[in-house]
Amino acid sequence: MQPPEPRPRSQVQPYHPFAWPSGPSVGLVPPEDIAQSFCDVVAARRSARTFGPLTMTDLSSLLWYSSRVLARQGSALGFDLSQRPAPSAGAIHPIHLLACSSAHDSWQRYDPDRHCLTEVPHGLLAPRDAMAQVAPAVDPQQGTLLWLAAEVGKTASKYENPESLIWRDAGALIAHLGIVASYLGLHFCALGATGATWGAELDEAQLICGVGAALVGAPPCTDVSGHDVKL
Repeated sequence: MQPPEPRPRSQVQPYHPFAWPSGPSVGLVPPEDIAQSFCDVVAARRSARTFGPLTMTDLSSLLWYSSRVLARQGSALGFDLSQRPAPSAGAIHPIHLLACSSAHDSWQRYDPDRHCLTEVPHGLLAPRDAMAQVAPAVDPQQGTLLWLAAEVGKTASKYENPESLIWRDAGALIAHLGIVASYLGLHFCALGATGATWGAELDEAQLICGVGAALVGAPPCTDVSGHDVKL
């Protein structure tokens, strides 16, 4: 059975964006560009299975080149449209990027306007439990878990049958993250898990839905024999 085709609404339905619970914020420093051939970056892209700790500098660079807001434009949808490195249907960008690791027992949400991370103090599945859910497929080790959380109402404000548009947004963002990770020399792996229920306690109206996850980390150290050493 074919899913219904998405199409622009004859009249938009203004949507008020979800108010995330927020804790302390950590500012990120914009990265310095690396002189590297795009062809070499694409040729080097591989899914990895080993993950060392990700530095704040590397996480900043990954988010900067994949998700930061480059330009904004007002709209009748109840929120601004934006241009970002990865594409999105209608320039809506309904997907929030959140990160956690074994070193920090909390989720942090990326703010693409201010280029900072803000703690989400409650309402989400505990990071250790999220890590445990993805571990049977790929061992997180000391890597960082990225969660793509879609705010469905944003896309639904402009489009009827918006589901496939959101899934395509998620695929485009994950692919872009993988290319950026290759550019930065990081290990990256898209996961089959969507995290669909990781925000189940976040809002009663279920405005936030998980649409993907990935692991990213530094390459593992190597010993003198050239064998990987888990960190």
